[in-house]
Amino acid sequence: MTALAGRGVALLRPELAGDPLARALTARGARVVCWPALELAPPADPAPLARARGALASYDWLVATSAPGARAAARGLERPPALRVAAVGPATAAAFEAEAFGVDLVGPGPGAEALVERFAALDGIAGARVLFVAGDRARDALECGLAALGARVERVEGYRALPRPLRRDALLADVAAGRVEALAVTSPSSLESLAAALAPTELGVLLGRLAVASIGPTTSAALAALGRGPDAEASPSTFDGLAMALERILERRAANAAAALCDISGASNR
Repeated sequence: MTALAGRGVALLRPELAGDPLARALTARGARVVCWPALELAPPADPAPLARARGALASYDWLVATSAPGARAAARGLERPPALRVAAVGPATAAAFEAEAFGVDLVGPGPGAEALVERFAALDGIAGARVLFVAGDRARDALECGLAALGARVERVEGYRALPRPLRRDALLADVAAGRVEALAVTSPSSLESLAAALAPTELGVLLGRLAVASIGPTTSAALAALGRGPDAEASPSTFDGLAMALERILERRAANAAAALCDISGASNR
């Protein structure tokens, strides 16, 4: 039995059906609660994505830094024989593979910088034509990093992550009733929706009561900007790493509670 067994973990994600983070948590016995802070929508202008998909054979590399980006790029297409495919981490690679697009290069997790380092170790990236299918909120770390290596990067919007209003009363009730004891955070944009749903004092109380784990440095910085850094950061920066980070937090809290109980018991016997 793990420290997550029977514990309620909230995800600020658009959906739970087939969600790899939800699977990683439920495999460890957690009860997953969806606080859907974002919803996915098609690109504001679908024409650039349609053009890029129609010319896929003209690129040397297709790259995505999220599962929705991989699906937007590959869904319904046949992979051109000469095209190579790169994914920021295992979840994005799985999304490519679900569309029958084999993956040639996989980074360790959501941070684009680590994927750029793997590109730097390859021959022939200078001058390569790269299609980067991204969400509207994706950072420019990947395209800037590849451009610095001499690649010709074309970034195309594959989807948008739109804020979804959260129900303040439902959030607070979940925490007050003990249905949610921990929060797994995977993006700064989802935190924006959480912060918008609550008054600053309510947000502080909610985050203070929960065990909070972050997927990586960018998300940790967003948490810190709200006045409450994470209790742990995923290492590696994967969904399994995030689930393990929550386990570590809850194990530490259980050990501290047990030690405090022993101190109280010892004091009462003196």
